[in-house]
Amino acid sequence: MGQNAYDIVMLVLNDVAHDSRVRREASALASAGWRVLVIGTQRHGGDLPDRERIDGFDLWRVRYGAYGAGLQRPWRWLRHALQAAQIIRMLRGVRARAHHAHDLPALLVMAAARIGQRPRARLVYDAHELYLFMPPYASKWVNRWHAITRPLFMRVEGALARRADAVITLSEPQARLLARWYRIPRPAVVVNAIDPLNDEAQAQHSPLEGCMLVHIGEITDRGRALSETLHALALLPDEITLAFLGWGPDQTRLERLAQSLGVAGRVTFCPPVPPDDVSDVARGARAALALQRADCLNSRAGAPNKFYEAIAAGLPVVASDTTDLRRLVRRWDVGPICDARDPEAIAAAVREALDPARQAYYRANVRRAQQELTWQREAERLCAVYRTMWGKP
Repeated sequence: MGQNAYDIVMLVLNDVAHDSRVRREASALASAGWRVLVIGTQRHGGDLPDRERIDGFDLWRVRYGAYGAGLQRPWRWLRHALQAAQIIRMLRGVRARAHHAHDLPALLVMAAARIGQRPRARLVYDAHELYLFMPPYASKWVNRWHAITRPLFMRVEGALARRADAVITLSEPQARLLARWYRIPRPAVVVNAIDPLNDEAQAQHSPLEGCMLVHIGEITDRGRALSETLHALALLPDEITLAFLGWGPDQTRLERLAQSLGVAGRVTFCPPVPPDDVSDVARGARAALALQRADCLNSRAGAPNKFYEAIAAGLPVVASDTTDLRRLVRRWDVGPICDARDPEAIAAAVREALDPARQAYYRANVRRAQQELTWQREAERLCAVYRTMWGKP
């Protein structure tokens, strides 16, 4: 196989630095013996390497040009079109046996790059989420535009999904919906499970040691009940503290809200850590928060990464009453469920999760869940998709 020839070429429209699913999938496929290339992206002034080798696979980043950086809606599509042309040029310069598109935008770019290619590589569509049913934006104009264009993009997504040789998603509800909407075979489900920490890692000191609660992931109120969480914290005793592990556009606003509620001294904002270190850092807390807003179909149909990261860290989970998350939490009985719109309900769930007797009960159940919710098991399911597609046992 030549220098620019791979068994699997993945495309994801981010810099991959904190995309744990893409990194784990690429590493699993590389460990199975396939040569894997991940093509990601980064902004013009990004400081990440354009090319590197990590976890057994090659990672190339398309560095976007400086053009169009100041464009605002509705003209931003011009910049995206120029960026897509850069990605297509790179994709066409690499031979592959299979193309693996992560989410709908990558699938659209991948489909454009495959036009006229012969022989054409197999196509795998990895739907991380129900992309056309994401949480609403603050702008009513943007939400209205998405509602108007959604039927068109559903037709496009359906046509491409039917052409794909395999479709993968991350929850059973999402798999059922995609199969029903697009008249395709039930997609394979590969959840974002994480292997639990080993005994040596558990014995090490955690930066969050002594913290009561931890929220893992992007700091944004879009799709997440973070404002309600701070209001709930104000209803709880002063010894209950909260750490946000991650970054996001709403951090400054939440810092101001914590100040106005008188809980700023009990809230810590910690910078993001590499995906492989998240569970190790988070395990010092007493419980994890997974509070999704039930304001879109995607949030209701899928469980967030933070649930699996909490299980790997050995933490009980205070969870919102959304379909897939509720199903998982109840199946393993790893924490209380509450209405994420109601600060009083959140506060009551936190009190239950931190009660010493309930802590012991939930942590015992988390340890049982760790036996099944492992990436090792999910990696085998992913590899089985490729073996079936290529007709190998």
